[in-house]
Amino acid sequence: MTRHIRKSGLAGFTLVELLVVIAIIGLLVALLLPAVNAAREAARRTACMNNLRQVTLATINYESANQELPYARKYDIWDTYTWVQLILPQLEEQAAYDNYWTLPEKGYKTSYPGPNGPIGDDPRLRAARHAQIPGYYCPSDVAPQANELETASFGFWRGSYRGCVGSGDMYGVKPRTDTSNDYFGKGTFGVTNRQSIDGQTASGSPLPQTEAVKLRQIKDGTSKTIAFSEALVPVIEPGWGGPMGETIYGNMGGALMTTYLTPNSSLADRPYGPCPKDVGDLTYRPPCQSLGGNGWWTPSGAGSYAGARSNHPGGVNVTLIDGSSTFIADGIDLYVWRAAGTRDGSEALQPLTN
Repeated sequence: MTRHIRKSGLAGFTLVELLVVIAIIGLLVALLLPAVNAAREAARRTACMNNLRQVTLATINYESANQELPYARKYDIWDTYTWVQLILPQLEEQAAYDNYWTLPEKGYKTSYPGPNGPIGDDPRLRAARHAQIPGYYCPSDVAPQANELETASFGFWRGSYRGCVGSGDMYGVKPRTDTSNDYFGKGTFGVTNRQSIDGQTASGSPLPQTEAVKLRQIKDGTSKTIAFSEALVPVIEPGWGGPMGETIYGNMGGALMTTYLTPNSSLADRPYGPCPKDVGDLTYRPPCQSLGGNGWWTPSGAGSYAGARSNHPGGVNVTLIDGSSTFIADGIDLYVWRAAGTRDGSEALQPLTN
């Protein structure tokens, strides 16, 4: 009798089939990942724009209450108070505002704590500087980023948003190296050289009164004049990382920017103080070339400029004085961009909003 032997076994993939399946999965992931990342960045860009809108709305509400826009710098000196502190109540951050107790004081003096700025080994000022204000940070940036939190007098969080002082340097003046015939002037957050909230020196000699721009001075139109844009924050900790992203201070590259350079320009920002690369941040992408150091209690704006920059592909978020907002492409015409940074240049422009 012939015995038939029955063979049995489990069906399975061959090695070649397994490799093909893995390759297909890898291909699908490679195809889907950019789309997922793009969707995430679109959401971050939208959230960033919403933050800027809230900052601009707070600025408008401040103007309604005070009949003038917030000033760019309380005094024309290094590390002075700026619009960032002034609009905190309008952002529902009254506690942080109250802790900046030297903000409303007058009487210039060269010591801290004092009316000049938020520096000082003082518990209330320290609490204010250490408070994180979510509306000041773009989710596409690395903000909030710590700065010298290990110190008693200087620690704070770097932020993403800057007010526009005009189309030239800190004072709306054409930089010496520029050869264009464009109009240069002041913007929403104009600054006058040597300005003082007191209108005088400590000894009583007259000084220009600190600029706080009124809406009637926006002769180009509130829908055609930039209020705020954004910039990138360096990563330096511990230690001081320079002025870029120091939004609690009215310094160029801190709370202030100009439209001298187009968004995300390949040309260098020119702040006073060290650039991020000078103090160890080799991951900071924007080009930067320092104008040198600057001492406390002295003007710190001549020739300085810092542009709008972001991690959003292709451009930056911008808000205008009327509260409208738009995304500005990196390739915007330089003349149009500079004109949008000024408040009274009489340039014939269409509104920037889409």
